[in-house]
Amino acid sequence: MLQRPPNGERPVVPPVTEPNAVPGGGGPDPRLVELVRLLARRAARQWYEKMMEERRAGRS
Repeated sequence: MLQRPPNGERPVVPPVTEPNAVPGGGGPDPRLVELVRLLARRAARQWYEKMMEERRAGRS
């Protein structure tokens, strides 16, 4: 869609691609992949700690 600036000189065409898109990027952003790995490790560690606490509480 063309938009005219307030002064009416030239139409402004919005960019077709996103400004932060990875050039030639067909795959996922490596930063997001690393973030997901980090969050998964944290969740697994928290789950394991909770299971161990429940096991200790069951013995008492």
